Amino acid sequence: MAKKPFINKYGFVEYPFLHDKRKEENWWFYNLLEDFLKLRSRQKYGPVYDKELMKKDMLGFLHETNLKFFVLLPSGMGMEFKLVGKFMTTELIEIEDPVPFIAENYGGGKFKVNIYYEGTYAGTQNYKTHGDPKWVEIEDDGLTG
Repeated sequence: MAKKPFINKYGFVEYPFLHDKRKEENWWFYNLLEDFLKLRSRQKYGPVYDKELMKKDMLGFLHETNLKFFVLLPSGMGMEFKLVGKFMTTELIEIEDPVPFIAENYGGGKFKVNIYYEGTYAGTQNYKTHGDPKWVEIEDDGLTG
């Protein structure tokens, strides 16, 4: 019997068959970097690469990446992005799930997390938290720094 998808406590649909060991192995960093890793793996290993090679590659350079947290604010027909946090990945490596970290530090709302490697944009992921907003906008010293 197949396991059915369900809505987790953060309001997102979860598929139980996907959540085997990902949370033990920096799964959210892998999700942030997945497209970047595919590109790097295709260049390094050719068309024959797998998730294990991608994961090994990620662990080789993950300590050199940095993260920026943005809050998404509706503005007219679009969205406005306000920078609310900057971190080196090594500061957040112990975090298993980013949603409680975001909720604790920035409150409720919609957030975008960008990851950068050597000054280059490498990936993004959106998250939604519940509660009252408690974020404070900070000044951005550079687009990728």
